[in-house]
Amino acid sequence: MSKAVKWLLGLVVVVLAAVAAFFAFGHGNDKQAVNHDKVGKLPVAYNNPGKAIKGGDLKIAAVSDTPFQGSYLSPLSDDALTSEMFGPTGSGIFGVDSQFKINKDGAATIKLDDDAKTATITLNKKLTWSDGKPVTAKDYEFTYEVLANKAYGSDRWTESLANIKGLTDFHEGKAKTISGITYPDGEDGKQVVVHFKEMKPGMPYSGNGYFLESVTPYHQVKDIAPKKLVSSEANTTKPLTWGPFQVSKVVPGESIKLTPNKYYYGDKPKLNSITEQVVSPTKIAAAFNAHKYDLSIENISSLYPQIKKASGYKITGQNDLYVSMEVFNLGHYAADKSENVQDRDTPLQDKRVRQALGYALNTQQVIDKYSSGLGTRATSLIPPVFSSVQDKDAKGFPLNQKKANTLLDEAGWKLNKKTGYREKDGKELDLVYMARSGAPTSEAVSQNNIQQWKKVGVKVSLYGGRLTDFNSWSKIVQQGTSQKWDITDAAWGLSSEPSQMDLFSKAAPYNLGHATSPELTKLLNEIDSQAALKTSYRKAAFKKYQEYMNDQAYVVPQKFNINYTPVNKRVVGWTQANDANHLWENLGVTSNKLATK
Repeated sequence: MSKAVKWLLGLVVVVLAAVAAFFAFGHGNDKQAVNHDKVGKLPVAYNNPGKAIKGGDLKIAAVSDTPFQGSYLSPLSDDALTSEMFGPTGSGIFGVDSQFKINKDGAATIKLDDDAKTATITLNKKLTWSDGKPVTAKDYEFTYEVLANKAYGSDRWTESLANIKGLTDFHEGKAKTISGITYPDGEDGKQVVVHFKEMKPGMPYSGNGYFLESVTPYHQVKDIAPKKLVSSEANTTKPLTWGPFQVSKVVPGESIKLTPNKYYYGDKPKLNSITEQVVSPTKIAAAFNAHKYDLSIENISSLYPQIKKASGYKITGQNDLYVSMEVFNLGHYAADKSENVQDRDTPLQDKRVRQALGYALNTQQVIDKYSSGLGTRATSLIPPVFSSVQDKDAKGFPLNQKKANTLLDEAGWKLNKKTGYREKDGKELDLVYMARSGAPTSEAVSQNNIQQWKKVGVKVSLYGGRLTDFNSWSKIVQQGTSQKWDITDAAWGLSSEPSQMDLFSKAAPYNLGHATSPELTKLLNEIDSQAALKTSYRKAAFKKYQEYMNDQAYVVPQKFNINYTPVNKRVVGWTQANDANHLWENLGVTSNKLATK
């Protein structure tokens, strides 16, 4: 259930399958806290005393108001919903312990050598694709090629990956091969050595971003033209898998049917199949009351009061690696240079304006009204699950209209009492808000925010006069060149390593507001520096980073989450524990019919 990558979430109030832990970073022997049986009032696992029958079809609802995008191959996938739906087919090759430290309980192991500056990845000898072909060293290396070769159109290139020797030259077309990835036993072997420019403190943990944790079936995709791979059957409807389940049928954007992979290297799955169906947020509560699904993913906190009333279900929960925020559009992404440029002509370049917009929001009131006790106001960009590095003194942006007004006055934006809005140099402070749809509360929350900003004299209107659906929104922000919006909602399902280099660095495609500065670059580098191999140094670096980001207000943190999952009482083996590396092969059902009581 662990999440090895940072994901852009489809809905501001939607979260990934829950994962959480307390971390101590570096290569020391720090003691770390482990998961408890409960998070808040919710149990982490459903301990069904019943015995699983042989077979059965597990029915999963994927909660979304838009179709899933459907890119299976990890270098081409940006959609959390798609990734979650394909999870039973094998999401990451490394197993993790309860603190997300990589262990030997996965499809591959890793050995880090600080002196040689290498990571040696060894694939399980029995690891096989669902067509019977072995998973090879080339399959692991080729994942880097798809990600780094611009012809494939992946937008997952980051500065973190540039730490691999030769990968930047390959990315820029200066080399035809990646010099920093070698094969001790040849391309058809089971071992790969990745050579780094320097070792990083987060490397022992899954989701660190400095090396990849997935494989790509080279024999299936090698002859597909790069521009055609994203739309090919190998990426959409007939992908090869290595995990416990294989793809049996895909109805694009709507549903996925999974059946056991007979070549799976591990234990044979108990289930005959898993059926996943996209269900609208407006219909999911009724679907549970009608007992149509065993469980759901991408659950919405505002629907919790309705869903918890459904008979025949238990509710499990977990702290979430999640933070939502308001993002300010300050520049553009220069694709030719693979970097963000903070060059937009906008009043938002003044940090006092950005700060004022943050202090104007009644974020805690919104959370109290719509999150059903499953959320808290974010005080920084680091969630509390990272207790060893979160700045507990950070205040974030609590509601303070007086302070907001003072900041706008200081920035030279004076209130026109006739219009109720602020002006400067003959221009009105008029901003465009690209608020997202998706949850039943989306309209109410966006209108609330607009009214809060109006109270301090800032005119804000919706992009296109209405809420923007996730797929349209995703296309706009990932292109990174639109100058037609000023503020937008964003939410991140974070990786299990808290460095935010891949979110806010100059080269990060997911730096949606395109904020850059020498100081920000310095702070991000310090977090991932050689000196940060020392735990105390890295903790201090994280504190400086959080203080700087709150001061600059490039984004305004909004919410941290607790994730919940309703589970039908016929399900056996369900858990949201961080170290549930073999969840899908262990799941079963006690009956062919869903429990109703």
